[in-house]
Amino acid sequence: MINWDIELEKIFEDPLLADVTAPRKRTTSSDRLVAGFQEILAFYETNGRLPEDTPAEASLFHKWTGLLKSEKKIERCRPLDDLGILPQPVSTVEEPQAEYHRELTEEEQLEAILNDPLLADIEDGADLGLFDVPEYMRQRLEARKEAEYVGKRSPCEDFGKYADGFKEIQQGLKSGKYKLVKFSEPNLKVGRYFVEQGIIGYLAAFEQEAQNNLGRVDGRTRVIYENGSEADIKFRTITKNLSVDGYSIMDCSEMTPKEFEQCFTLSDKDIESGTIYVLRSKSSRPEIAAIKDLYKIGFTATSVESRIANAKNEPTYLCADVEVVATWKVYNVKSSTFEALIHKLFAPLQLQVTVDGRRPQEWFIVPLKVINEAVNAIISGKPIEYNPQFQQIIYLNQP
Repeated sequence: MINWDIELEKIFEDPLLADVTAPRKRTTSSDRLVAGFQEILAFYETNGRLPEDTPAEASLFHKWTGLLKSEKKIERCRPLDDLGILPQPVSTVEEPQAEYHRELTEEEQLEAILNDPLLADIEDGADLGLFDVPEYMRQRLEARKEAEYVGKRSPCEDFGKYADGFKEIQQGLKSGKYKLVKFSEPNLKVGRYFVEQGIIGYLAAFEQEAQNNLGRVDGRTRVIYENGSEADIKFRTITKNLSVDGYSIMDCSEMTPKEFEQCFTLSDKDIESGTIYVLRSKSSRPEIAAIKDLYKIGFTATSVESRIANAKNEPTYLCADVEVVATWKVYNVKSSTFEALIHKLFAPLQLQVTVDGRRPQEWFIVPLKVINEAVNAIISGKPIEYNPQFQQIIYLNQP
């Protein structure tokens, strides 16, 4: 009996086949797109942000912006987007598909009409003709038709009027002129910007209608998006979507001084807890030195100087000397509480590296200005979260 496994092995080991190689696969545009997107993902995972229009990052930046201009490219890369950096598709309400059913008999059709819940409120002896429709039924039918209308995105023909506004908002978010705050309906007004599923939108118009059954205002809107599209979705639909994971964009000049208060008044009852410090590594290791915005955020009950005296020999400090870039004296704060809050806030941006068999826990890839704002907010007791896409601290109890 022939042993085919052995016979095949002999064939493949034949010297005559030694120079036989598989045909070289041609690189396609799809392959290049995927490879480029994987480079962007690696950059984001390392730096905690998307590439910017700088000489060092120009190549990745243009790959990223070029990808965003094509819905087809976005959808091609979406299965690979395990970090969630791509804009999410617009949620739309699809019309229900008609269900298959057999044709009813005349008796069944008559029974269905007489048992229709819409007829339940018609009083006996009501003065209605056979084909008259009660007013309340007509209103329900009109409301149902209106609900079936779905606002869809389409190209914005006059986007040039709004392009500069989006550029200003994008630059302002980077500079700190504008802040992201957790969405609140009072902040959604004509002329205001917001962020929905990672995309900046602008409420250009609102045709307010009568209040709905819950006493809330509603009506058609015109919303312009930073990618050059627009939609005429209902106002209540916008608020519903933004309530899930949306943000309002606020001009800092519109926020009260109290909202940006970063300190509190000390009294005789306040007890000094210690010092919060931020360190920059002086490591010469290429994989460490190449990381921009890498900082250690820690807490000590002793002096910072004594705490870091032996830094070059401790894995906690990456076995290298460090530079102190910021410190805060804090009162009535437990070190464990502070560290838990900071670690939770910046957990997705924690440095993943092993030094002498240990993995340091307090190094994060976050801009210094963001760390400053986060520490001050924690000291002041303000609930916050961090949006790495816009590199913004978000205040959760913003009215």
